[in-house]
Amino acid sequence: MASLGNMASQAAQRAKLPVVQSNAWSMLYGGLFTGVIALVRGQSFTFDRSPGYILSLAYLTVFGSVIAFGAYLTLLGRIGAHRAGYATVMFPVVALLLSIIFEGLALDWTIIVGFALVLSGNLLVLAVGRL
Repeated sequence: MASLGNMASQAAQRAKLPVVQSNAWSMLYGGLFTGVIALVRGQSFTFDRSPGYILSLAYLTVFGSVIAFGAYLTLLGRIGAHRAGYATVMFPVVALLLSIIFEGLALDWTIIVGFALVLSGNLLVLAVGRL
């Protein structure tokens, strides 16, 4: 689905559609699609009204969705989906580094091996691309 979204965004940008508005419509469609799936599966809709939840939801909405997706989709439009895909491989690495720094995540062998695989895979792809 992410690759389909990348291709759709790239096509929309080629058609000169604005990134922010396209992103907003995409998020609306994604939310509606997810809501329909939840209804079909019989899931209930609940909302935690605690201040901590509302503040974290607002933070993730603004920074984790609107700004982050806007920046990524702008990058995608400028350098293409094939190159922007390399950046998405690094997102989990950055998330783990932030967890190590701010949350005290303990390193274990699986995290170290995962880091090594992601970094070596990126280096391999970039090196092969230059040959």
